[in-house]
Amino acid sequence: MERREELVLTKDKMVETFRDLGIETGDSLIFHSSYRSLGEVEGGPAAVVDALLEAIGPNGNLMLPAFNYTRPLPHPYYDPAETPCRTGIIPETGRKFPGAVRSLHPTHSVAVIGPDAEELTKDHLEGRAFGIGSPIDRLAKRGGKVLLIGVGNITNSMIHVAEEYAEIPKASWHDPLPGIPVRLPDGTVVEHQLDTSPSCSSAFGGIEQALRWKGMIRDAKLNTSKLQLMAGQDVVECARAIMAKKADILLCTWPECKPCMGARQNLRQRGRL
Repeated sequence: MERREELVLTKDKMVETFRDLGIETGDSLIFHSSYRSLGEVEGGPAAVVDALLEAIGPNGNLMLPAFNYTRPLPHPYYDPAETPCRTGIIPETGRKFPGAVRSLHPTHSVAVIGPDAEELTKDHLEGRAFGIGSPIDRLAKRGGKVLLIGVGNITNSMIHVAEEYAEIPKASWHDPLPGIPVRLPDGTVVEHQLDTSPSCSSAFGGIEQALRWKGMIRDAKLNTSKLQLMAGQDVVECARAIMAKKADILLCTWPECKPCMGARQNLRQRGRL
């Protein structure tokens, strides 16, 4: 029984590990996570969110990926207050925290807890999911960090931002691109024209070797869960650099993947492959 109790993660242990890893008071931080990888957590997924908030302090901003994706599209509309996210129990729990602000992008929203939540989430309805000036791009530009909890860089949405800067053309699973109804906080329903930026990330793991070679990743463990911490801007610049050498390096090779196959065809037409 004592051995079992030693494996239970407490909030204090998580805060200590996050700080030792390099998360600092005042940080802006986005995380991607596997709750299952952590084992037993005292207090459940809410304790993980609480630990991250304590690590960054009251002046920090915690960004949660609150994506609900494009397949299936939200029905009858996307409602930031009610539409569940499909990125795991930790962000689904955190988006409901008091003070959390969720952006209005209907398939790839983020939720932010912190003093700059409104600033970080604004204008996402009109913009591209991971485009230049999107919430995740804003976080990177202000020196924000990316934390991976029990997952690899295949989940690292910052790489999608790098694709935008590298002008990697996109295709979509949907053809033609549909309009998606969005319920605004005042109850008004408007339509968002789906953009193509949130495409396949199956090959994103290929960036890890380059990030490690440049010393851009810090590692730690919580139980058996592997943690990786990196600066968002480092991810963007590293990914842009490797795509400048080989434009399709972060596109998958599965023949049935419409986004990656379409992007690769577009790159050939532009003379970039």
